[in-house]
Amino acid sequence: MSLKERLLLLGYKKKSLRVNLIAFQNDFKISPERKLHHLTIPRLKQLTTGDTQLNLLARTIYSETRGEPYRGMVAVGAVVLNRLKSPQFPNTLVKVITEPLAFTVISNGQFWLKPNQRAYRAARESLKGSDPSAESLYFFNPDKSTSTWIKRLRPKLRIGRHVFA
Repeated sequence: MSLKERLLLLGYKKKSLRVNLIAFQNDFKISPERKLHHLTIPRLKQLTTGDTQLNLLARTIYSETRGEPYRGMVAVGAVVLNRLKSPQFPNTLVKVITEPLAFTVISNGQFWLKPNQRAYRAARESLKGSDPSAESLYFFNPDKSTSTWIKRLRPKLRIGRHVFA
């Protein structure tokens, strides 16, 4: 599969390959350099081998929920998918996940940790429609979150260390 095809699978549909590569690098916090960064191709392959949606969701779930109960993992996957359905958020999975300040695991690099089988199972369950989050669009750990806007959210439930709103 070519670079162009991999980028298309992820929703990068600009006219030039270079523009798409730079957008991918920016979205996933890979240093865009004049030459193709040594991380770009391996990371593109990680996301576009097999089921792209499943891979993206499993990485997000794993990096956000290590140490959380399985139900919380499914709930985090559901929040991501609820955002995808909502007109308040971007309309592609890549854009939902990489939206600025949406998921800290993108900016701190934890997104690239290899998901375990529980994360893949939770992603599959979320993709099949399971939503323990009660249709939430947000989740956060009140012990770690420092954002003041979170205080405006109305919590619906708590699963493990995460509050869903």
